[in-house]
Amino acid sequence: MAAFRILAWVLVAIAIALLGADGVSSLETGEPVMRSTEFVLGLIGIDGAAIAKNSPGGISQAISTIMGLPLWGVIGIVGVVMTLIFRPID
Repeated sequence: MAAFRILAWVLVAIAIALLGADGVSSLETGEPVMRSTEFVLGLIGIDGAAIAKNSPGGISQAISTIMGLPLWGVIGIVGVVMTLIFRPID
């Protein structure tokens, strides 16, 4: 359980770092910048559009929706849910 708790907090920290990066980019350009999941995955060499296109049926639509969301939101929600599930019980 402790390993999942640590992983959850690491995911939350990564989400905050990604949100900060979008904030700094917004300040630099003077207009709002929100990097999508597909864009960030593309930076590391993963084609998010191809993953969504080659997925079966309804999963394809779900993955396409996730690819359009900001990555900090996707990782942050997973991290927060994990911190709530794996919190220490008194």
